Amino acid sequence: MNSHPPPRRVANIGSILLTPQENECLFGYLGRKCATLCSAVVQVYVAERNASWGKRCCGVACLIKDNPQRSYFIRVFDIKEGKTMFEQELYHSFSISSSRSYFISFAGDVRVQLL
Repeated sequence: MNSHPPPRRVANIGSILLTPQENECLFGYLGRKCATLCSAVVQVYVAERNASWGKRCCGVACLIKDNPQRSYFIRVFDIKEGKTMFEQELYHSFSISSSRSYFISFAGDVRVQLL
C-alpha cells in the first residue's frame, strides 16, 4: 500500500490588471503541466550597444514552473495573439537586480534585460 499523498496541483496565479477572461486565456498559453506562480503586465527592454534601453515587447510576464522541462522560466506572453514574446530560464546562479521597486534587470543570453 502506498502511503504517499497524491501530488498537489499548483493553482495558476493571474494578474490583477487582467480580466478573469484574459487570465483564463493566459493560463491556456502556459503549456501542458506548466503553472504560473505569479503574473504581471510588463514592458521588456534590452540594453543597446549605445548604452540606452530599447523596448523589445509588451505583454504579461509569468514566473512559470515548467514540469516537463523540470525548470523555472520567466515568459512574457502576448495574450491577444497567444504568442510567447520573451523567455528566460532561471538557472542555479541566476541573479536579479532591482534598482527601483518597479524595475528588475538581469543578464540575459546575449544582453541585459529589463522588466
